[in-house]
Amino acid sequence: MQVSVNKSNGTILDELRKMDVHMNAPCNGNGTCGKCKVKILGNAPVPTDLELKSMEQAILDEGYRLACKVKCDTDFTIEMDSEKDKFSIVADYAEFKEDLVLDSTDGLGIAIDIGTTTIALMLVDLQTGETLKTHTLLNSQRRYGSDVISRIDYANNNGVEELQNHIKADLITGIKKLAPAVDVISKVVIAANTTMLHLLTGANCKGLGVYPFTAEFLDTQTGKLSELFGDEFSGTYTLLAGVSTYVGADIVSGMLMTNMYNQDAISLLVDIGTNGEMAIGNKDGILCLATAAGPAFEGGNISCGIGSIEGAICKVFDNKGTFTVNTIEDKEAAGICGSGLIDAIACALKQGMIDETGYVETDDDKIHLTDKISLNQKDIREFQLAKSAIRAGVEVLLIKHGVKAGDIENVYLAGGFGQFINLDNAFDIGLLPKEFVGKVQRVGNISAGGAKKYLVYKDQQASVEKITEIAVDLNLAHDPIFNEFFATHMLFEEEE
Repeated sequence: MQVSVNKSNGTILDELRKMDVHMNAPCNGNGTCGKCKVKILGNAPVPTDLELKSMEQAILDEGYRLACKVKCDTDFTIEMDSEKDKFSIVADYAEFKEDLVLDSTDGLGIAIDIGTTTIALMLVDLQTGETLKTHTLLNSQRRYGSDVISRIDYANNNGVEELQNHIKADLITGIKKLAPAVDVISKVVIAANTTMLHLLTGANCKGLGVYPFTAEFLDTQTGKLSELFGDEFSGTYTLLAGVSTYVGADIVSGMLMTNMYNQDAISLLVDIGTNGEMAIGNKDGILCLATAAGPAFEGGNISCGIGSIEGAICKVFDNKGTFTVNTIEDKEAAGICGSGLIDAIACALKQGMIDETGYVETDDDKIHLTDKISLNQKDIREFQLAKSAIRAGVEVLLIKHGVKAGDIENVYLAGGFGQFINLDNAFDIGLLPKEFVGKVQRVGNISAGGAKKYLVYKDQQASVEKITEIAVDLNLAHDPIFNEFFATHMLFEEEE
């Protein structure tokens, strides 16, 4: 879409925010991520050093610049993407067979997953447990940064109300899209990470971002919908409990959905994303941790990285020394998302463009996927950091739980990223132990799935309480075992 930006003392990003036009700015405009690309129609200013580093020359020649770097010393007309129309959001989840009793109350309910990036809602018939409709949308808090730390910082420096109003407005919009009228909704169940629940309720976020990372609340919260969303709403809401500041209700919801807390078999639940939450165990006990893997799996800190939007390279194939790529919705390649990144690096390793240390061995120190999209040495290092954090977290859980990788019976891979990655390539690059081959189940949106289970079946609060009682959060800060595995798995595994 085209937007006119008037002359001012601010940047293009500043002016877009004043106009309430959403711009993807994962670093909150600090000039570090290189993601807020806009195309300037007319004479574009001379590129900055950051722009030269973060974009190919062909892209710069077309007039693309970073909105956070261009001062509005004149009027501009820009062209920018509308992510709201293009983002791929996963609302589906795996179904697990259990002998459960429906609550069978009259009316309609809504199960909600509030993700840091996206939101998924399901309208449910409470009598039958049937999902009638689903709706997904972007979390409008993204304008304040792509990760929870950015939003915690914003809330602490500017007050929580602005962020709270955004998420409330998003949820009201989603509910009204689904429900024939808001007063027919009798129950709403919400699962989310601890930060999102604090921002929704307006709780103090100061303890979330500094050691020892304390939350204002972790237990299940209940109340009237009118208190949360206004007088036009009736019915009640439930916010599911979390384990810790960084192992929140979304992961508890996943443990509830997969029933791993109630089984003899030892299972591993992994959400491969920015926070890298995972849990291992069975009915006798569960260990949890978050690895702070960083945003590389979601396109962050990668020069050509983008989220799962139209045009994102989502699959890469080795084509006799070159690359063939597939993009979301078969659009022209605009960047690469996490699943494509795993494929690209696996293919580059097979072609000898990268060695086992991650060193790029090409003439120009780049891996060219298309004429406009390439990976550089820094991109590979960013990926190695994320990959190693996930793998080291898995290894720590195995050791602390006293089991070997081969002892794990179920590996539940959660989230949109887990839904689409090429597992063969994930094993080849060492993201997961090869002992997990044949044991991986893609379980989709565990947060939404667990919220729905809580919404429609009896005695689920007792199940949540059991999970939080037997789950122990591991703090990886200064953990020598984690640090050792992290260093080891920075390397890529060599082909056998």
